[in-house]
Amino acid sequence: MKSHKQTNSRVRNIFGKHFNTSVLTIAASVLTLAATLKAEVPELLELVPDAKGYELIYKFNPTEYAANGYLVDNGESYAGTLKRVGYLLKLTDNQDKLTWAFAAMDPFSQNLNQVGVPNSGSGIIQTYVNNLEVCSNTPEVKTGKFEKGNIEFWPNNYSGENAKNIPGATNAFDFGDSAGQPVIGYGSMQVHNYLEKQTILAFNNILSNKNCDLGIGNNIAKSGQPDWTFTSSGKNFKTAEMLVVGQFENLKINKVVKLDTQKISFRGEAKKAFFAPGEPMKFSFTVNFGDQPVPEPPYSLKWTRTGDDGKKTAGAEQVVFGQPVVVTTSLGKPGFVRIQAELVDNKGRIVTQKNSIGQMANIVFDGGAGVEIDKLQPAADEPADFDAFWSKQKAKLAEVPVKCKMEKVSKPGAKVEVYAVSVDCAGPRPVTGYLSIPAGAKDKSLPASANYHGYGIGIQRAPDDGPSNLIHFSVNAHGYDLGKDEAYYNDFFAKIKSNGQIYAFDPKQNSNPETAYFNSMALRVMRSLQFLKSLPQWNGKDLSVSGGSQGGLQTVWAAALDPDVTSANSVITWCCDFAGPTKGRLNGWRPAYVPALNYYDSVFHGKRIKCPIIISRAGLGDYVCPPSGLATLYNNIKSPKKIVWFQGSTHDFVPPNPQEFVAEQK
Repeated sequence: MKSHKQTNSRVRNIFGKHFNTSVLTIAASVLTLAATLKAEVPELLELVPDAKGYELIYKFNPTEYAANGYLVDNGESYAGTLKRVGYLLKLTDNQDKLTWAFAAMDPFSQNLNQVGVPNSGSGIIQTYVNNLEVCSNTPEVKTGKFEKGNIEFWPNNYSGENAKNIPGATNAFDFGDSAGQPVIGYGSMQVHNYLEKQTILAFNNILSNKNCDLGIGNNIAKSGQPDWTFTSSGKNFKTAEMLVVGQFENLKINKVVKLDTQKISFRGEAKKAFFAPGEPMKFSFTVNFGDQPVPEPPYSLKWTRTGDDGKKTAGAEQVVFGQPVVVTTSLGKPGFVRIQAELVDNKGRIVTQKNSIGQMANIVFDGGAGVEIDKLQPAADEPADFDAFWSKQKAKLAEVPVKCKMEKVSKPGAKVEVYAVSVDCAGPRPVTGYLSIPAGAKDKSLPASANYHGYGIGIQRAPDDGPSNLIHFSVNAHGYDLGKDEAYYNDFFAKIKSNGQIYAFDPKQNSNPETAYFNSMALRVMRSLQFLKSLPQWNGKDLSVSGGSQGGLQTVWAAALDPDVTSANSVITWCCDFAGPTKGRLNGWRPAYVPALNYYDSVFHGKRIKCPIIISRAGLGDYVCPPSGLATLYNNIKSPKKIVWFQGSTHDFVPPNPQEFVAEQK
């Protein structure tokens, strides 16, 4: 945009040196108004003065995108022919140093949804782009004009495989990767200069707010990958901003009245959860837009049906006010079907709204139903030496005395005293966790409980309090040191990877039951209970265990391996029926099956549980822990048992007022 000085000079040249000053002022105002009507993005021009003629299409903060979405969204308002598209990423670190990069190119799509943050409606866009121009203030980025570049935009999970044979790319996560399943996964929004073997800018893990991956240039740090995958670098920046801009021909700006998605209610349900072979299963979906008009063109419900019979079907139905969308399917043998449905707008994007914790979430349904699930049994045979193997592990554990260190971390005078605990154990690391005991408890006066943690690399911190009526031990799964700084835990979790795999997922490590990561975890479970039973305040008779996901798996081990456990509550139990996929059952997110994992499979441990156990949540849409595995576990438990099935519940989500289906055997 021209300065006022330049504009006034131009006016003088046009109208001559004797032009009346008042007329000059009016003329200058008219020209300034005309300039403001032209497409300009001041934030871009400030850094790249030559980047003229651009319109702002989208603006967002990558570290808050999952919570707030776009701060500026003109994607539905603009109509015209897109001639250039550009991306500006600005990052300010904690020392207030600003780093930025701008990449512009010929458009790879005329669909403005596809030039923004990848979503369910934008699809996988992995392509070369023409006439790449790059500007940046950092020497790590090669600037200038280039004949070609390439982009990797998708909402999916992805691997490092160079699927498009991009010249110079490797099987690391760099400028040539491969999108996979699930569709709504980690996510990649990357612009590359493959001619220079360089990532220009990257925004990955796009639904993780501060834990997203953000970077300019190649990542040269030891952690993460060259294209910033797995760096969680978003937390390193005080501010972050991404602008998506475009130059248009014949631009028209349409007035768009946007729906308030917070007013939309969506529910999927079935009258029952369990059916006979071949019986029609009807799933009904209702959408209510609140007091808002029904969108035009209409929104749609997209659905997919998969199942333990290997069949897959899909469809889409327009949403009509007051009329439910009904999806009907069936299953001809024991097992489960899975129904996934999503509300999509008239551009094919999944509709989002803020959830209960303030994050943007897709409006979707993931559930299903079963057929003769009481007939489901493990897909693999139990190892013949199963009991002998565990007798050997107990003997190994017995060789290490139960010695502990207890450091009080609660405040003086607290009614419940909290201790940081470390207990010697067989295997590479001790048992560690936080123990709480009511202050002044008498010997043999209290029941005891242990809680085990889910999968992950989270840091266990000391609680402020604990139960007032029992001894409680919160046990982390790894035996790491307590109270360390973040650098220690980052290093710890990097070191427990095996052959490049996250912990417990290395098939080579898992091929031997004594080298599997689960081995030392199970030893710590048994030792944690031995420690609790050694405390003088324990009443000698009540010992409960609980946990969710990986913690649910440990709960099953605890109840099976220690006969003194008196009750168990296992939530969304992980790793049930590892071998299920070998029989065509839908798989979950868990270590790939190898026979040695049968020693840790909860379905075989379930047979050995003597105490009452409740599986207090089993999701009919949980495909971290497939329902077929949970049903198989339940079928193999011989003690008093109860399982609560939740319709529409995934591993991390339970819908409001869910349908619950209970099975119980006393």
